[in-house]
Amino acid sequence: MAIAGATILFGTATPLLKILVDGMAPLFLIALLALGSGTGVLSWRMMNGPRLPATLPRAGKRERYLLAGTVVVGGFVAPVTQCFALTITPAATAALLLNFEIVATVLLAFWVFHEPADKRIGFALILIFAGSILLGWNGESALGISLGALGIILSGFFWGIDNNCMAHITAYPPELIGLYKVIFGGSIAAVLVIVLGEPLPGADLIVLALLTGFFSFGFGLILFIVALRDMGAARAGAIYSAAPFIGCIASLFIFSDPLGSQFWLAVPLFAAGALIVIREQWTRKTFPE
Repeated sequence: MAIAGATILFGTATPLLKILVDGMAPLFLIALLALGSGTGVLSWRMMNGPRLPATLPRAGKRERYLLAGTVVVGGFVAPVTQCFALTITPAATAALLLNFEIVATVLLAFWVFHEPADKRIGFALILIFAGSILLGWNGESALGISLGALGIILSGFFWGIDNNCMAHITAYPPELIGLYKVIFGGSIAAVLVIVLGEPLPGADLIVLALLTGFFSFGFGLILFIVALRDMGAARAGAIYSAAPFIGCIASLFIFSDPLGSQFWLAVPLFAAGALIVIREQWTRKTFPE
């Protein structure tokens, strides 16, 4: 199933990104991820034949606006925000906070694109939102939340916009959307790296960044777009809600960051909210199959 593959690939990306941002500039990382992702998308294209489907609908103005939204937000704004926030956020905490993407995806799907939801979904989103606030709470901050946590939450909101845009694009094949995002985000990041004179990272980190881009943001992106189209943004987003927990578990094994009581109090809130969303959205019959 496409959504299962995307969930695993995206989930394991968070601890890998934490390793990478600790060893190189975030903009350099974005450029390398884009190069690896582009290679992954092109490999997918080659494995699935060189010809595009002949039955794609004609792209209208709405489709072009949605494409522009996913290219700008998903290709540059969201990953840059996430990478910069990861530089000051423990990997396990960041992985859990990415549950906020579920809130953004479902609310936007409901309010903007009129996908169905009910009171139980609303309760689940409240639980996830409460967990996000609890996990990111910092009484010494003027905003009441740490800067790193705020950055991860913002990136989750941007990913939610990206998810909904991709879910309603039918006039472009998944691999073409992926390439547009890679070219846009990677080009801007590469130019900024040159202008700012960012130092060249070690060869081992470069290889890891390229492989992460190839699998998590190349193959993973294509699989996620396919799932979004087949299932709808809300339902696919519900299943995808397992990704932060995969990332959190992997981070706990890889890193030894101290995790306080806030983390362990937030875990059951995130888990309960995610389980409700998965159950409700998976069992609904109103979503396209």
